[in-house]
Amino acid sequence: MNDPTFAPQPLRDALASADAAPLALLALGIPLCPSCELLTTSLREISRVRPALEVQIAALSSPQEWADREKLLWPRGIHVSRASVPVLVLLRHGQVLAIRQGAGPASVIDTWLSEVLGPLTVPITPGMTDEEGARLDAIADLRRRRLSTRYRLTVN
Repeated sequence: MNDPTFAPQPLRDALASADAAPLALLALGIPLCPSCELLTTSLREISRVRPALEVQIAALSSPQEWADREKLLWPRGIHVSRASVPVLVLLRHGQVLAIRQGAGPASVIDTWLSEVLGPLTVPITPGMTDEEGARLDAIADLRRRRLSTRYRLTVN
């Protein structure tokens, strides 16, 4: 991620920022999750086309954060596990409006947001953006290199 405003942060911090905003999208993920890594690029596009939407990303990366989710998320009806990430939560003044498991390109996320918030004047073109495609290629290349090192495979 080149943009520091899209760097994952601790759950408590991301949730506090989302609660303080009139309208927020909270993305919950874990480190090394390919879908979570790609999501940051998609959310950058969402933030560009929906500037009134505060975008926050939380990475559940420590045992304490997994314990915190029970106290911070479960009472709100937000359930997240390692198998369900990424999870997107749309909040208005800290109240949950909608929850979506899984990510996808910005166009897919925006379709979901449009169902809840109403459509954009100019919707995002269906499919992946160039940035999403490049990020996906980079993630795939990194995975191949890790596997080839780990298992001593030859990767062409």
